[in-house]
Amino acid sequence: MTDRAELAIQLADAITGAARAIEQAGDRAFHTFGLSRRAYGALAAVDRGGADGARPSEIAAQLGVSRAAATTFIQRLEAKALVETTPDPDDDRGVRVTLTRRGLEVVLRAGQLERRLAARATEGMPASAILRAIHVLGDYSARLARKQIEVVR
Repeated sequence: MTDRAELAIQLADAITGAARAIEQAGDRAFHTFGLSRRAYGALAAVDRGGADGARPSEIAAQLGVSRAAATTFIQRLEAKALVETTPDPDDDRGVRVTLTRRGLEVVLRAGQLERRLAARATEGMPASAILRAIHVLGDYSARLARKQIEVVR
């Protein structure tokens, strides 16, 4: 019989493997649009800013990167004519990033592709198993976030 520590390690390995597979599938899919998965994430973050656009700091927060890294993504997306920057009417020093017409089209098409990939990956799995996995992973994440695990020497 497997002990709980071994099960915990197997769970962590399974999560890591799934995350890696998701990243690789996303990178292959978004490459179709000339984007990496991270660049698509930046584009989606701009889209979430709505008609008024998003501030670079908001994009950075959504991506979990520094403002400088977000600025690099924004510049690359701007060079591909997917976003544009305009002065922020609420902050003389800031800018707002909005999608261009082409950027909106790419976000919509790439988002559809992402949903199709997710649907294919879960094809044949019972909805109850998917819901249970969502619950278990959410609980696992919450436990890691609130527990301080002491290192045993």
